[in-house]
Amino acid sequence: MGENQLSPYSNRRPSHAAVCGAPALYDLASGYREIAPHPALRAFVDRFWITTTETTPLPRRILPDGCIDVLIDLGRGRQALAVGTMTRAIVFEPRAAVRIAAVRFRPGGAVPFLGVAAAELTDRTLPCDDIGARWLARARWDESGDPDAAVASLQRLLLARLASLDRPDPIVAHAVASLYGRAPPSIAALGRALGWSRQHLARRFHFHVGVSPVKLARVARLQAAVARLQRGGGHALAEAAADLGYFDQAHMARDFRALAGVTPAEARAAAGSIFPIRSLLVDP
Repeated sequence: MGENQLSPYSNRRPSHAAVCGAPALYDLASGYREIAPHPALRAFVDRFWITTTETTPLPRRILPDGCIDVLIDLGRGRQALAVGTMTRAIVFEPRAAVRIAAVRFRPGGAVPFLGVAAAELTDRTLPCDDIGARWLARARWDESGDPDAAVASLQRLLLARLASLDRPDPIVAHAVASLYGRAPPSIAALGRALGWSRQHLARRFHFHVGVSPVKLARVARLQAAVARLQRGGGHALAEAAADLGYFDQAHMARDFRALAGVTPAEARAAAGSIFPIRSLLVDP
């Protein structure tokens, strides 16, 4: 598998958030939808998600988002796979129909469940059995391949383990929320506010999130930038760059190339195939 290719197991998340039991927004081309977690899981889980297609879907560019996912590939043996935090976009080009049920953990929310440092998974896709998460690897998934049933089972498994787990590190969670907020601080200012040195902040982020605070800040800004550009309104790229905290339009273009593999103009025009994770953003 090439550097910019994503395995059929590792599909990430397009589209807008959907709430369980309420009208949802769907991406019809990819058969993708999202399901809000049980309230008891919200400190850990951003969304459950499902993608199903009866034919081979078109390629999609999946953006880094700071999250770790667990996927159940219902079309290929019902194997449970952990997908680590991504540091760059990957192109998902399946060669067959897709049927996946998954959970997307909040940045910092996966470690209590998976029991490994997030940095051990960064830019990797591993069977859950290989990381010691046998309770996921050996779970019995619905043999019919129904993704809704698989999501329900996955949620029950997570809920059953809550009583024995610590909550996500509250200081890291606060730091992550700050970086995804409307006015994210500099890393130096964030460290001062937390009373941590840059080195200690970096160590905590690598363990709980899988990337450095600087990298997560860039990823969060990319997500906010794509959401803003695709929202429309006729904003000039230079204006958007200034509002989003880039030094100038050239800086934004370089960051898009490095993280997304496309230009800001290409991302704005690709609303049907490049999707920000709006549920992570304070102001999507």
